[in-house]
Amino acid sequence: MKNIFNIMSAASFAGVVFLIGMTVYANVTRQARIDENREYIKSVIEKQVYQSIQLTMPPVTGKVNVGNKTN
Repeated sequence: MKNIFNIMSAASFAGVVFLIGMTVYANVTRQARIDENREYIKSVIEKQVYQSIQLTMPPVTGKVNVGNKTN
């Protein structure tokens, strides 16, 4: 019974040390992940803006419509 208690205590201690280590690692690498995600979102938004501008622009330009102004 004493051996089982010692084995379970060691496993519990190892599990706690592992969880603490993973928490520290996640917090240390957090800023790098945030920066990487920010760059990705920025590139996706930039690509979508250029694509929407190209879709809304007419293929040729003509006279400019100025509304109620008469020439």
